[in-house]
Amino acid sequence: MAEDFTSNRSIGIIIVEVLVCALIDGLSLFGNVLVSLAVIRSPKLRTSTNMFILALAIADILMASICIPITCGILVSEAWINTSVLCDIQGFSILTLAFMSIGTLALTAINRFFRVVKPVIYRRFFTKRNSLLLIGTMWLLIVAFYATLLLSKASYIRYEPNYATCAVAHRFMQTLVEFVFVVLAFIVIVVSYTLVFNRIRRHHLSFVSSLVGQQRNSSISVEEIKISKLLFMTVLGFAICWMPSLVIITMDRISPDTTPPRRRTLLCTYLNYLSAALNPLIYGVMNRSFRAEYKRILLCRKNQIDVAQNGTKSLRTFTNTARAAVIWKRATENKTETAKVAFASNNQNDCKKTSHEEREDSLLQRLRRSSDCSGAISFSHISRTSTPTLE
Repeated sequence: MAEDFTSNRSIGIIIVEVLVCALIDGLSLFGNVLVSLAVIRSPKLRTSTNMFILALAIADILMASICIPITCGILVSEAWINTSVLCDIQGFSILTLAFMSIGTLALTAINRFFRVVKPVIYRRFFTKRNSLLLIGTMWLLIVAFYATLLLSKASYIRYEPNYATCAVAHRFMQTLVEFVFVVLAFIVIVVSYTLVFNRIRRHHLSFVSSLVGQQRNSSISVEEIKISKLLFMTVLGFAICWMPSLVIITMDRISPDTTPPRRRTLLCTYLNYLSAALNPLIYGVMNRSFRAEYKRILLCRKNQIDVAQNGTKSLRTFTNTARAAVIWKRATENKTETAKVAFASNNQNDCKKTSHEEREDSLLQRLRRSSDCSGAISFSHISRTSTPTLE
C-alpha cells in the first residue's frame, strides 16, 4: 500500500499537497500563538473562561509544531517515516492532543453552564487557579492513558499511508474507552449549551418584558452572551472538521479489505488539522477584545499590561486629586459660611450695643443717625455741634 501511495503522484500533485499542509500549519501556528499572547498580555482577557481558550490554543500549537510538520514531510516522501522515531512521536501526539481538545471543549461547556445558569456557584468554584487545575488534571489523565497503552505493549503505533499520518493501532478496549469519552463529552456539550441558550432566551424575554413596564430580574450581561455564542462556535467548528473524518475512518475499519480513495482520506487529514487553525479566526471575528489585542500585537504597540497599569495609576491619581479638591472646596465653603455667620452676629451685637448707648445719650443718637450706625464719629463735628455758648 505504501508503493501505491507515492507511485501515482506527479511533481505537481506533491507540490500542491505539501503547500496545502504547510499553509494549514502556518495559519494554525501563527493564529494560536497570537491567541496565547493576547490572553497573556491583556488583563481584560485574562479571565477564568479564557483559561480554557488558552488551553485550546496551547493544544493547537503543539499540533502545529509536532504533528502537521511530520505530515508535510510524509507528503514529500514517505520512505523515511517507517524507521523514524518521529512516527512514534506523531502517533502518540495526534490522538492525545485531539482528545485533549475534546475534553477541554467539554470543560468549557460546563464553565458556560455555571456562569450563565448558576452564577453563584461559578464565582465560588471557577477561579482561574481552579480552571487551570481542572484542565491540567484532565490532560494528565489522557496522557497517562495513552502512555500506559504503549508502555504496556497493549497497543502500538503504525503508519497509515492513506492518511499520511502515524497513529495508535486501535484495540477493542481502547476503542471502547475512546467511544465512551467522546459520547460523554458530546452529551455534556449538548446539554450544557442547551441549558445556556434556554437561559439566554429567558433573559431576552425578561428584557422585552421590562420594556413594557414589567420588572426585570436578570444577571446575564451582553458580554457573557457573546462569549457563550463564541465558544459554541468553536465547538461547532471542531465538529465540522472532525465528524467527516470519524465517519470515513469508521467506514474504513468496517470494510478493511477495500482501499478508500486517497483524496477522501487525505481530505480527512486536512480537515483534522484545519480545526487547529479555525479557532483564532473565530475569536477575531466574533470578539472585539480579541480583535483589538490582535491589532496591538501585530502593530507592536505598547504592552497592554503596562498601559493598564499606567492607566490605573493615572486614574487613581486623578481620582485622589478630584476627591481632595472637593473636600477642600467643602471645607472652604464651611469656613466662609461660619465667618459670615460670625461677622453678622458680631455686627448685630455691635448695633444692639450702639442702640442702647443712643438711648442714653441723645446727643450721640443724633450723631449716629448721620453716620448710619457706622461707628465712626467725627470729633470736629462734635466740637461744632456740642460746644456750649456763653450768653
